Amino acid sequence: MSSFIDKLVFPAPTPTYGKDAFKKHLCFIPWNEAVSPDRVDDDRYAEGIPCVWLPAPRAAGVILFCHGNAEDLGMCFPFVRHMRDQFKMNVLAVEYPGYGLLHGVSTSSEAALKEVALTAFRFILDELKVAYEQIILFGRSVGSGPTVYLASRFPVGGLILVAAFASVREAAKSLIGNFVTHVIDERFPNIALIGNVSCPTLFIHGEKDSLVPPSHSVALFKQCRARKLLITPPGMEHNTNLFTDAQYLAVPAINFFGLPGYQQESPPQMPSRFFEDGRQAFLMRKAARRKQKGIEGTTDSSPWFYLCGCPTSRARRDGDGLQPLDRPQCEWDPERPGIPEDQAVTGSEIAARRNAALDAAAEQKVPGWDEQEGWKDAQDFREEEIHTKPPVP
Repeated sequence: MSSFIDKLVFPAPTPTYGKDAFKKHLCFIPWNEAVSPDRVDDDRYAEGIPCVWLPAPRAAGVILFCHGNAEDLGMCFPFVRHMRDQFKMNVLAVEYPGYGLLHGVSTSSEAALKEVALTAFRFILDELKVAYEQIILFGRSVGSGPTVYLASRFPVGGLILVAAFASVREAAKSLIGNFVTHVIDERFPNIALIGNVSCPTLFIHGEKDSLVPPSHSVALFKQCRARKLLITPPGMEHNTNLFTDAQYLAVPAINFFGLPGYQQESPPQMPSRFFEDGRQAFLMRKAARRKQKGIEGTTDSSPWFYLCGCPTSRARRDGDGLQPLDRPQCEWDPERPGIPEDQAVTGSEIAARRNAALDAAAEQKVPGWDEQEGWKDAQDFREEEIHTKPPVP
């Protein structure tokens, strides 16, 4: 039942672009091992996540765009390109599982959308080296779900929500009726998370929206505790092009966020390897991980570590180098009770006992013992001098 509802919530269109479309802007970011451990080594996801990267000269900030549920990157490309030109900011638009070049590879769900959005977000931070406060999250329609999720967890620079819903269940209730609450499980509870958002938030919702009533954005606006602004254009519908009228998006966003914002001589640059074949990069990363695991396994399982008498010879990998295993150290403790005085043996007594043992051995004619030469077969062991270094003052 859950998968059936997901198909209704995420009606992915027929892919409108291929690998040769907008080649200067189509890139593939790898799956993050911390976010998607099951996909990192899976050949089905070797090419990574399709994204559109639109750089702006000298722009320090990045807008992470999450599109609506009935479009893919090919359909929203003209919009994000226009947004780059209007706001003078870098734009990274991420694709959803089941959409575009990910069509047939995976299916969309709430967890899948959060996964790709978080992966793209981590990519901006880790690979592009962009600070939290220089990232603006932009979510339209169903894209409001993953963007509110990220904004409620991280101190980003801003949040733009267009035609957002309070939750998927509330949106379905507005369209179908109250009985749907007994059928649909909750997805993207934006109304519960918006109170945790601390960044400036811009709400835009058309009064003529017949799919998601503007009352959803009004409810979100009231729950939001950060600096906020609500715009409800009278003639705007759910899928209206936001750049047909500057008062829909351009003017409010520029004034509210002070765009284009901070600029620098060395803006974020997308490395060229992410525009190339993602599968080849995947195979190289996989081979490197196998090699690394092989080195670690050889080090940890070597039998020589067990044969060596030194307990500190065994090592473990810690951070970037090899660190010795923690071993308890033996120290002299003056408080520790010693041998009782009545059981103590002096040096002269030890010598007398040794001489008595030698005499007994001679009387018993132990094989190998000679009174003049001692043990005939014994090795000639000599004590080595121990040179101690004087303490450094």
